[in-house]
Amino acid sequence: MDLQQIRYFLETVAAGSLSRAAVRLGISQPALSRQIGNLEASLQQNLFYRHGRGVSLTDAGRRFEEVARDVVRRLADVRTELATGAIDDTGSVTLGMPPSLSASMGADLALRFAAEFPRARLRLREAFSAVLLEWTEAARVDIAVLYDARSSPSLVATPLLLEDLFMVEPPAARAATEPVQLQELASRACILPGPENGLRRVVDAACAAEGVRPRVLTEVDCVAALKQLVERGVGPTVLPFGAVHREVRDGRLRVRPFRSASMRALLVLATPANKPFTPLTRAVMRIVQDEVARLVPLDVLRGVTRNLEGARPRPRSEREVPEPIG
Repeated sequence: MDLQQIRYFLETVAAGSLSRAAVRLGISQPALSRQIGNLEASLQQNLFYRHGRGVSLTDAGRRFEEVARDVVRRLADVRTELATGAIDDTGSVTLGMPPSLSASMGADLALRFAAEFPRARLRLREAFSAVLLEWTEAARVDIAVLYDARSSPSLVATPLLLEDLFMVEPPAARAATEPVQLQELASRACILPGPENGLRRVVDAACAAEGVRPRVLTEVDCVAALKQLVERGVGPTVLPFGAVHREVRDGRLRVRPFRSASMRALLVLATPANKPFTPLTRAVMRIVQDEVARLVPLDVLRGVTRNLEGARPRPRSEREVPEPIG
């Protein structure tokens, strides 16, 4: 069975006779009869009753007609989708996000996707950047939000947000309200993620540039646990504002900005280089970009969303240093 035979079959059904169908198809009647006979042989069923007025469908023919029309319709839809970039709204996309970002926008993103594509499926997977990078390179996710990743033979990276990092403390831990010098990370026992974490790499690189060695009390690769330890007064940590915006709003934590312009992390949208980039994947990327752009003015996220190609942290004047919160 092939698509041409299906086409010939459907044209014969529409014409009601082999002779009229042959004229419409521009082939001889014996050639059409041979193709229909080959189709019936492959199905091991008679599809037509032959009679003096033409042909009519058998029960098997009526069943095959239902399936054949659905196949042709689906193929036409795919052809249109590929030609116009239309979205297959019955597909699925897997999106990987770091905990610091999923906490602030994961729920809204999932709801927006469900509203726009009710027949499609979005799977959100949360992990730290090191794990997300492995998943992306292995094509286990369709899209991932990564810290400070670069395009490579295995992935394509698109800048998303140049995100400010903050010292996170209990609300009454210190009276100081001025921006943080990196040296303070060396003088206080801090709770930080492990060295393979994307945020930790940004912190280590900024400190190394100024000859500072952070004093690390313990390493915790769990944002929820980091925040709980800070709340209990164990020590400060470093996180983007989005990871703690609810606790800051509720007065459970406070944040102070860093003076160093290097204490910014570039978030990128990464896709596997060896996996097809579908219109639905592109739509999810658009939704992520829109949500980030929406949350920055609302002070849920803090950072820069525009002109990020080749973005690198730049020195900030005193007037550009954000006011401390809490």
